[in-house]
Amino acid sequence: MRPLPVLMYHSVGGAVPARLRELSVPADRLDEQLGALADAGYALLGLTEALARHARGDRVVALTFDDGYTDFVHAGLEVLARHDARSTLYVPTRHLGGHATWLPDGGHLAILDGEAVREVADRGHEIGSHGAVHVPLDVLPGALAAAQLRESRQVLEDVAARRVESFCYPHGYHSRRLREQVRRAGYTNACAIGHRTSPPGEDPWAVSRLLVGPDHDGPAVLRLVQEGGPRGAVPALKRLAGPAWRATRRTALATGRTWT
Repeated sequence: MRPLPVLMYHSVGGAVPARLRELSVPADRLDEQLGALADAGYALLGLTEALARHARGDRVVALTFDDGYTDFVHAGLEVLARHDARSTLYVPTRHLGGHATWLPDGGHLAILDGEAVREVADRGHEIGSHGAVHVPLDVLPGALAAAQLRESRQVLEDVAARRVESFCYPHGYHSRRLREQVRRAGYTNACAIGHRTSPPGEDPWAVSRLLVGPDHDGPAVLRLVQEGGPRGAVPALKRLAGPAWRATRRTALATGRTWT
């Protein structure tokens, strides 16, 4: 079985801080990227559907959008519809109707409210949880992380009137304990970052993704998907550094900071 490409997006053309420019893909560039994938014969799906179709041998790419920014509705839905594409939108529930306070100058990026989340679901896109609060859950006390996992799922099921099966780790960080808590909270899959396509047999509660940015034109996205991810040692080093970096972030969180 071939690997599953899972693409990670955030904002569709929103004004993100300059050092995070990779997190905002303008609508015209998104249109070019999805067009290239569709022309290459890929079905463009949300993660839960993509996992099932991929297991049957279908040629698919999963599309995921983190954070639930309002520009997903204002700019993204039309582009997705043009390419008959579905996606999974991950929403942090205590931020519904608010702003991305976890980002530098995040007050400029608005988060969808409950009514807009329901609209997204009604238009055929999967709604997934991005936690109750956009903080790294792997450094929270276990009971608090478990409670937030249950809370966010229940809120989204009430808002979207649909079963919520997919989870996305805020900032991408996870641990063995947290993955088990996600499973026990009723989610059937969860995604991290990984900087690679998701290989056969990968833990369904730690699905790898590929970050797509504004500098990826159509051919570049195809190369990213077909070559399995960015070249070089940095992605592998990031995966290996997880436990030590978790200890550093736990210390930082105790002083009132979060690390991305």
